Amino acid sequence: MEMIINFMLLAASGAATFYCFILSRKLEALKSTEKGLGATIATMSHTVEQARTTVAMAKETSAESIAELSPLVEETKEILPQLSEMIDVISELAEIAIRDVNDASGKASAALDERLAKARELQEKLDQQIDFFLVDDPDPDGPGTRHVPEEQEGNVAFLDEDDAPTTPKRRRQSKVSAALMTARNQQKMKKLAG
Repeated sequence: MEMIINFMLLAASGAATFYCFILSRKLEALKSTEKGLGATIATMSHTVEQARTTVAMAKETSAESIAELSPLVEETKEILPQLSEMIDVISELAEIAIRDVNDASGKASAALDERLAKARELQEKLDQQIDFFLVDDPDPDGPGTRHVPEEQEGNVAFLDEDDAPTTPKRRRQSKVSAALMTARNQQKMKKLAG
């Protein structure tokens, strides 16, 4: 019976030895710096160290930025009322400039209308004088009603929109256009004759 008990104790101690051996190998694997828990702990400690360095640098940078920005903020607070006044002055100047431009454009438009009216009067007088001096026979219907012959109608350049043709057969033109056409025809005839 003692033998059985000794054998059982021997078996139990062998199993315990085998279990301790396996447990020792697992602990060695965990302690390993390449694969196990030791590697993880080493990586984490390195990451924590990097994070500490980054936080320290961020604190230094933010302190420098605060030191640089504080005077600028104070200066901006001092300049802000002056800027507001300048904006108000610029707004008033813009309104005055717009008023002046509108007044000037109105005056210019009125002056242009007056000059156009004078130009029309001068054109009418010039038409009458051209009709009187350049045309051999006076217009039977009065000045400004002479018609261009049908063979010359395609070559006429009208100076006024009011003188543009209104009917296909009989077309009116200004006296200036008629005089220019007559002068052109005379030059063509001289070139052909010469």
